[in-house]
Amino acid sequence: MIAYLAKRLLWMIPILLAITFLNFLLYNLAPGDPVTMMLNPALGATGTGARMTLEQIERFIEVQREIKGLNRPWYERYWLWLAQVARGNLGRSMVSSGTVAEIILSHAWPTIQLNLLGIVISAVFGVALGLLQAIYKYSIFDYVAAFLSFFYVSMPGFFLALILIYVFALRLGWLPTDGITTFGVSYSLGDRLWHLILPAATLSLGGLPSMMRITRTAMLEVLSADYIRTARAKGLVERIVMLRHALRNCLIPVTTLVGGMVMWTFSGSIVVERIFQWPGLGLLFLRVVGEQDYSTIMGLVLINSMISVLVILLTDIAYTVVDPRVRLE
Repeated sequence: MIAYLAKRLLWMIPILLAITFLNFLLYNLAPGDPVTMMLNPALGATGTGARMTLEQIERFIEVQREIKGLNRPWYERYWLWLAQVARGNLGRSMVSSGTVAEIILSHAWPTIQLNLLGIVISAVFGVALGLLQAIYKYSIFDYVAAFLSFFYVSMPGFFLALILIYVFALRLGWLPTDGITTFGVSYSLGDRLWHLILPAATLSLGGLPSMMRITRTAMLEVLSADYIRTARAKGLVERIVMLRHALRNCLIPVTTLVGGMVMWTFSGSIVVERIFQWPGLGLLFLRVVGEQDYSTIMGLVLINSMISVLVILLTDIAYTVVDPRVRLE
């Protein structure tokens, strides 16, 4: 086990290097830069309210590019960024004040809250409904659940979010349309949960159908196994057969899906955070991409890549817990 973990952790280094290198290259090949994005307010007025001349604009671009190091070749800037990261420093934002680490940390907790709740809802209800589908296969419940799962899978996330907003916020007035807290109200757990309901429901309904289908398929395969028939023949209670013998042995594909959901936590919540104006990493990513803030973009890419690689490793370890027959080599 220790040798396996050491090997996988060492493999993380070239994987992260490749991901960050390709992303840095692509972002720097895109037209424009942070200085160009700063020109809109600069063109509007200077400190005296006069419009900038062409010479002032050129001088502004030259000075700002030198300050931010954008006048250097991209590969040299990537090497300098990599040296900073090796020292545990993600650098400073090119657009806003503050370090990249501070900016990411200030937006991380809302994203963790939203995605953790969404994943828990998808996993719990998806496994439970998939288990019931397998137990009552080809029943009315099975057909209705299958229809709803295909219906939600085929529906774009943004469209589902708009439907939920229209029904529960605009028509019924039960829930807020956006934001993380009620304006003018001090923080409370109840208020935060009240604002979490719609975005978490949208996010969870995106993963719940897949969880249902995988659980149902795996459960039907397990229920036809010889050891299940043996357990029933020995007179075990059906609840024990289902939960202790059948369910545990169908959790490997479910574990894989949950790992995938965690890996897509950041990118999958971008649309949801944008629609509900949830101030998390997804909304931050959209903003810094629009500003072409290379430092913050690379910080977000690095954090997301590290989470993805670690989740893959933890998923492999979880296999040995779910099914002792699996051994890591």
